[in-house]
Amino acid sequence: MKKIVAAIFLALASIPIFANPSLEDVAALLAKNKLVRGNFVLERKAASKDRGLKSSGEFVVAADYGMIWKTLKPIKSTQVMAKNFALTESGGGKRTKMQGSENPVYSQMAVLTSALWTNDLEAVYAAADVDFWSDQNSWSASLFPKDGAVRLALEKIVLSGTCSGGQAKVQKMTMILKGGNSAEYDLSGHSFGGGLSAAELSYFE
Repeated sequence: MKKIVAAIFLALASIPIFANPSLEDVAALLAKNKLVRGNFVLERKAASKDRGLKSSGEFVVAADYGMIWKTLKPIKSTQVMAKNFALTESGGGKRTKMQGSENPVYSQMAVLTSALWTNDLEAVYAAADVDFWSDQNSWSASLFPKDGAVRLALEKIVLSGTCSGGQAKVQKMTMILKGGNSAEYDLSGHSFGGGLSAAELSYFE
């Protein structure tokens, strides 16, 4: 009898108590935070060089508006990815806007970069083939663009992060370009909630 009980105990102990999160779980937890702020370090690497070029700054992801990447070092600039347009602001304050309708490739890039944050999985699956992995505390999603024009420039985007305690974060976003070049964002210092400032709202007007 003792041997039978011991065998049952070992069998039960081998069954994981908590299932690993699915892509749907991660996307839902990411979208729970309507506004996310943090810091980023961007490293751009060329396939022909061992060392990359680094820049750093602050990011904002606002579910109802888009994404803001404000570079502070080494040269100040701001890149904004809205739902229907992209905007660049120089350190001197000059703004240049490009409508998504003028560049279909940009529109697909915007979806690949931001749709997971807003739990728009229908858009994700329409734009990319997805390879998802997770364990109990971390996750990674590789997005391979379906659009032929996008594939000429971009091989894949990989987003990865943590998922625990009812909270999910994107801690790394890597764009692998054709030819071996890459752009890797390391994200940290996440904070949640609040709203956009008047200056930030002006980017989306």
